[in-house]
Amino acid sequence: MNIRQLQFFCQAARTGTFSAAARNEGVSTQAISKSIHDLENEFGEALFIRAGKGMRITPFGEAILDSAREAVNGFEAVERTVATWQQSQGPRQDLRVALIAPPFAKHELICGIVGRLMSHAIGVPTKISVSLGPSALADLKAGTIDAMFTIGELQTPRCTCTKIGTVLPGVFLGRNHPLGRKRALTFKDLEPYPVLYSEDIDRFNDTILVTCLNCGLASPLRKIDTDEGVMDHLENQNGYILGVNLKALSIKPFAMMHDLDPNDAPAIPICLVLCDEPRRYEVERLDQFVRNEFSLMKKLFNAEGSVDGY
Repeated sequence: MNIRQLQFFCQAARTGTFSAAARNEGVSTQAISKSIHDLENEFGEALFIRAGKGMRITPFGEAILDSAREAVNGFEAVERTVATWQQSQGPRQDLRVALIAPPFAKHELICGIVGRLMSHAIGVPTKISVSLGPSALADLKAGTIDAMFTIGELQTPRCTCTKIGTVLPGVFLGRNHPLGRKRALTFKDLEPYPVLYSEDIDRFNDTILVTCLNCGLASPLRKIDTDEGVMDHLENQNGYILGVNLKALSIKPFAMMHDLDPNDAPAIPICLVLCDEPRRYEVERLDQFVRNEFSLMKKLFNAEGSVDGY
């Protein structure tokens, strides 16, 4: 149980529908539904009774609603106190940016290098961290982070999503996968094998997987939410994962990034997501830099699987 789940629960109880709660929270209906489902599994009790397009709160939901509201109000009070204190100290002069992706091999190294590059180029201390979309979006709207990088477009209220460049998708295969010796993989090659699907990730924005599915990929989807499940997917189930085609992401000899055939591979937009409200000078500097220098960040990673200069 976490505070976002309780916020979603209170919002759903107030509005009466998951879709209305999603609009008010600036997230997808699926994000609200999954959070409620996870809470119900944890509590062992239903919170809402679904009937057709409507729903109503259960007696158990009513019993915990006041306590949930108190917890949410207390959390929001802390957020307001922190914001007030920070404002009294003057505006922040750093940048905090979320890369919307699950944790991946070498993500701390890669985020650190890109953060150092941007700090030097912009003249503003910049920290980049990996985060899942729903929590990062909440942080963006709360002002605790300044921007998000998404791999694939995102449409969400009160934010601007700007395409700053493109990357090509690659295929992450385990060391014993039957396709491991093939140079460039087609959608037809991949069709018999299951591809990793995550509701937390692939329902947030137009991810690489979502884009490839829209372009004709027909592999069965395998929903996995644990690290152990991902390892089993790659090692024992002949599964694969779609991602950005950076050789630096390979984990030798456990798993390697392979090329997707250029005839099938769609160009995936990399986007900068900012709130629409007035922005600090530092955020405008970030916006200008990434629009002009995205190609420089791509060149950090060479084709041999290392990071240039590090």
